Amino acid sequence: MSKTKTFITTGSFNFQFDLKDHNILIVDDNPTNLAVIVNYLETSGLTILVSQDGESSLKRAKYAKPSIILLDVLMPGIDGYETCRRLKSDSETKDIPVIFMTALSSTEDKVKGFKFGAVDYVTKPIQPEEVFARIKLHLELRYMTNTLARQNKILQIEIEQRKTAEKKLSAINNRLQGEIKERIEAQKNLKMLNGRLETIVESRTIDLKLINQNLQHTIAERKKAEAKVRNSLQEKELLLKEIHHRVKNNLLVVSNLLDFQTDYIEDPEILKMFDNSKHKIESMALIHEQLYNSSDLKQLNFNNYIVALVDKLSYSYDTSTKGIKISLDIDDIYLNIETANPCGLIINELVANALEHAFPNHQKGNILLTLKKVTQHQITLTVTDDGIGFPKDLDFRATDSLWLQLVCTLTEQLEGTLKLNRTKGTSFEITFSELDYDERL
Repeated sequence: MSKTKTFITTGSFNFQFDLKDHNILIVDDNPTNLAVIVNYLETSGLTILVSQDGESSLKRAKYAKPSIILLDVLMPGIDGYETCRRLKSDSETKDIPVIFMTALSSTEDKVKGFKFGAVDYVTKPIQPEEVFARIKLHLELRYMTNTLARQNKILQIEIEQRKTAEKKLSAINNRLQGEIKERIEAQKNLKMLNGRLETIVESRTIDLKLINQNLQHTIAERKKAEAKVRNSLQEKELLLKEIHHRVKNNLLVVSNLLDFQTDYIEDPEILKMFDNSKHKIESMALIHEQLYNSSDLKQLNFNNYIVALVDKLSYSYDTSTKGIKISLDIDDIYLNIETANPCGLIINELVANALEHAFPNHQKGNILLTLKKVTQHQITLTVTDDGIGFPKDLDFRATDSLWLQLVCTLTEQLEGTLKLNRTKGTSFEITFSELDYDERL
């Protein structure tokens, strides 16, 4: 059996719990503490996310949706208590279990931590084995609770379906009882007829019983077939969701690895290349996260994706401090994954390039992103900035710039057209239609 997997039995339910399905956010401003606990937990099969202050941990928790949070109490900026309070007041993060890590060991401190919503308390110096045991316990409890809730919902649906079926069967039975009564009355009247007529009636009664049995058998078989189809569809949908979930987690792991690698790089150009790669990876991870949380696995709500992507870029480039405002004007548009992936990468490249090059020397400015459905099948994407403008002597279709080559290639992949307007600042306009995903399978 795998080290990370646990089989749990309670009542009549069996649960298979796997640590590899969960990611942990550790918030601590002490690099030494982080190194000790991260190294231990990673060897235990857990996916680890790291933050060194309360503000960044709030954003990372909202974006990455960790399964549990290890939270230091004494940190610069907002402390662990205030961070926990904000996590619990946000509908997107309120259900994430929080374990405090601190040297404060008094009963008053512990009660205060529980008051703010923590589920457990670990005192420093940290013992990795204890932390791992507590994490595993709370993950198993949360997993069991969620699984039991889903099982209960399924059982409730089955009970309602069974009640409906029983009502229908009762109605059928009542009709049959009525028919039987009528038949008995008819038989009483037919007793006055000769034996031949009685034989005919008896024969017809036998035939009707056989027909009724055949109908009941047919109905039962049809119900079994429908149940198999429903179960098959549910299994396929769960499998697709699991695939998107794992792809998202794997992409985030790659992003974190790149993030850790930058700690050992001093060359600014190489650091820039790593950051660009992280943005691309995270933009693709966002799409899989949207699909995992969507009720329709064929399409995703692309305007929600754009809001999340722009929010991530704003945070990465610190737009609020630099005085750069990003505005959105987007329609309610749904795209399949084959169209959403290249379109998301194009938006990532255009907005990131504007943030990086359009406003040099601490210049303030504005960026406008629009996404409009021009016709029933045609969509127009525009990214405009009021910065220093695109060089007039540069042909954007014939340049060594990697980001421009990528935008042109992705536009061709979308079978769309790309236009550049240099009248005021820089404006890129891309017109495309949603790719026919079913025909490409």
